Amino acid sequence: MAKCIVNNHSKGQKTVGIYTMRLVPIDKFDDEACENMMAASNEDLVPYIDGLLECLQDLNWPIAGPVSERLSKLGVELVEPVLDVLNSDDDVWKYWIVSHFLYQVEKEIFQLLRFKLNSIKLHPTKGEVDEEVHDVVCELLLARKTA
Repeated sequence: MAKCIVNNHSKGQKTVGIYTMRLVPIDKFDDEACENMMAASNEDLVPYIDGLLECLQDLNWPIAGPVSERLSKLGVELVEPVLDVLNSDDDVWKYWIVSHFLYQVEKEIFQLLRFKLNSIKLHPTKGEVDEEVHDVVCELLLARKTA
């Protein structure tokens, strides 16, 4: 079973009073964590962005849609973690981030990522071509041309 790897920041949990709420799904069927995440404030989610982005490594996972939707509501704190993904060697993860998630982010966030996306468009790696990252980057840049 595929799992989202949680960062070490309180193991993806937030303590509220005497209750501990899991904000980062522990597997691809963790609806409880998704419900908690949807109800959490942006400030509560910031420490868990890396773990939540890992849940977008396969958009076929049931948790991917809710995680993507909720993460897209965050602000500039998304930029560095998303750049880490785009600068990684995980071309499949890049594909999912570009083909789905980056359509959802706010215009300001997209603008801050545009330079890296243009770099992939102009100088794709072999892996980015093989995994169709280059294609989806070109489509995204065209679709969000005015963004």
